[in-house]
Amino acid sequence: MSEHIEKLRATVLELEQELRTLQTVDDEARQVLEEAMREIRATLHDEEQAELQRQTLRDQLQTAAHEFEGSHPTLTGILSRLIDGLGQMGI
Repeated sequence: MSEHIEKLRATVLELEQELRTLQTVDDEARQVLEEAMREIRATLHDEEQAELQRQTLRDQLQTAAHEFEGSHPTLTGILSRLIDGLGQMGI
């Protein structure tokens, strides 16, 4: 899991803990904050899933590049450039 996701997750936990201890927040404000936290958790979950899929794609391409390294050097070069390009895009 990436560092920024971990930091956001920790901040959401901190906010949840703080909300549990506050008694001066009215119900409407609490509901708004709780809904926002649910949306943030859902977004973090989606990002984690996307990150896993990107890692799987990179792994598959790297495996293919290694398999073709000796027999198809041109294909290996193309796959290597593709892996690098996807990495630069954050994929």
